[in-house]
Amino acid sequence: MTTIMKDTPSMPPVSIVIPLRIESTEREANLHCVLQYLLRSPFVYIDLLEADKERHFFFTHHERIRYRFVHDEEPVFYRTHYLNELLREAQHSIVGIWDADVLIPEAQLIAAVWHVLGGCVLCFPYNGKFRFLEKERSNAIRKDMDELQAGEGYCLLGRPSVGGAFLVNKTKYLEAGGENEGFYGWGPEDAERVKRLEILELPIARTKGLLYHLHHERKPDIGVDNRKKAQHNQKVLLNTCRQSKEELTKALKCHTGIFSYLDNHN
Repeated sequence: MTTIMKDTPSMPPVSIVIPLRIESTEREANLHCVLQYLLRSPFVYIDLLEADKERHFFFTHHERIRYRFVHDEEPVFYRTHYLNELLREAQHSIVGIWDADVLIPEAQLIAAVWHVLGGCVLCFPYNGKFRFLEKERSNAIRKDMDELQAGEGYCLLGRPSVGGAFLVNKTKYLEAGGENEGFYGWGPEDAERVKRLEILELPIARTKGLLYHLHHERKPDIGVDNRKKAQHNQKVLLNTCRQSKEELTKALKCHTGIFSYLDNHN
């Protein structure tokens, strides 16, 4: 499925940020595919941050990719923390936060950029529907991205998704707390993000179209009490949900409560 739109007028540059920890050759292959897919859009600039015991991701130099490695011995990937680093360091005022396994057609990305330019703080470049691609189809698409067919794949979630990929107004999103670093590892941070912006009455939008997710095996964190981590992350979500607009605004301004991590960003 070809998505290149060469005649799009005056597109502003967009930073796409991807934090990564490579757990398998499949995830590595997915990221190579995602980077090639994104770089088809000449207005896209990519920032990668790999955090691990040693470097695992290698790629051919490209003038629109910046890469940084952070030595990290922790068994849990502190994704929200690294996303905030990437957000602050992003070169452009519109920033896309991307998972390493997702493909978004260019027309949807462009539509989301215009939503942010029009005043939205956050825009999802898809309609809430994930399409998960089978292993064999993912292999074929990694070899030839034009193999991707509109509408292919299967859907797991019955409700609209709020993860995978989204674009933000960098300044306004960071003023709203950025990524909530109370979340440690994977958890309900996607739901919290939307709920927080809704409480703050900040505009959110969606575009038409689907998000496509390349196949990869999922491995649990080793040496981690995942039940305890899940309980902690659920408390972080509920903490936000209980706040009023006034309480959230005060916490953001004073760096208190769930936003105490902002003290480390100055």
